[in-house]
Amino acid sequence: MSAVRWKQIVENIRREIEEGKWRPGDRLPVEAEIAERWGVSRMTAHRAMNELQRLGLVIRRQRKGTIVASRTARRTGHISLLLHNAHDKLEMDYLRGIHAGIGGDARLVVCDTEGDPNKEAHYLRRMAVETDGILLFPTCDPRNHSLIVRLVEQGAHIVCVDRYMEGVPVDAFVTDNYTCTLEALRFLIRQGIYPIAHLTQGDWWVSSVRERYQAYLDAMHEAGASAPEKWCRHFPVLNRQERASLTQLAKDALVALKHHEPALRAVFCLNDHHLMAVLEACDQLGWLVPDDLQILSFHDCVSLLPQTTRRLHRLVQQPFELGRLAAERMMLYLKGQPLVASVVRLPATFYPAQDTSSEGGSW
Repeated sequence: MSAVRWKQIVENIRREIEEGKWRPGDRLPVEAEIAERWGVSRMTAHRAMNELQRLGLVIRRQRKGTIVASRTARRTGHISLLLHNAHDKLEMDYLRGIHAGIGGDARLVVCDTEGDPNKEAHYLRRMAVETDGILLFPTCDPRNHSLIVRLVEQGAHIVCVDRYMEGVPVDAFVTDNYTCTLEALRFLIRQGIYPIAHLTQGDWWVSSVRERYQAYLDAMHEAGASAPEKWCRHFPVLNRQERASLTQLAKDALVALKHHEPALRAVFCLNDHHLMAVLEACDQLGWLVPDDLQILSFHDCVSLLPQTTRRLHRLVQQPFELGRLAAERMMLYLKGQPLVASVVRLPATFYPAQDTSSEGGSW
């Protein structure tokens, strides 16, 4: 029980420091007062205070007591990286770029939030005091926005990759999702490939999901669609173990859309998960790609046979470069350079069907 208690004390005091109850230079209660407040032994209180010192949250000095440390004094030589999925190929490509950007100047601590905003909040609070900066693949869940703002106001260095959060003053290095999606859809429409459906997911707070959807709506409006929303299908976020369920959802959607007037000609997939579901649905339905259905998708993670990729219209991002730029930005912060937070967008490369050569255009 004492092992649990000292951890509870640490977490409580850490939270009070983060929330501003204790500010840099403030003297914390002595161990006897800590022990009395928490109803623990002096030994347990002593262990908790030692852990706070190890984390760099406090400084312990003879005759001066335990003082809350300033953030600038908490240099650890470590940078944390909060991923969505530590086994995802796209995120591993980001990771390679991040390693290149950091070089040998810091060590990387990798945390997997699994896309869970509660885990994200836990790691944000913890890494804000245990590391010198946070490279964040944000869930973009609005419930964590105020926490991120508060951490930045307290001096934490946070740089986002892959996604950004509206109204949150942190740097972000992302794909130019809107522009590349719009231009790819315009290309298909110029070829007479219309109407086009969009298979997406409903978490609109995620910047990439929102921007790709908006680009789809704008492209369809340009093509003369009065209500492009009727060609959209919003699926729940499913994990890899539920792949068969996503395939069935895609299959049902495609069959229904084929009976619309005019009949469906193409589908724009949000990402590789939706792409695989559509390919499997077409296989089950006996549809040929691209003869019966043309497919446009962001294609970053899954490996497909060359004869399959040649039949797809693909948008390929630059995760290595985005990761490298984000890490270099972080290193500038850690060197004390004053910078204004901004969102940096890199183009994706569009490879039309039957063309996987270097002739694909970049937007």
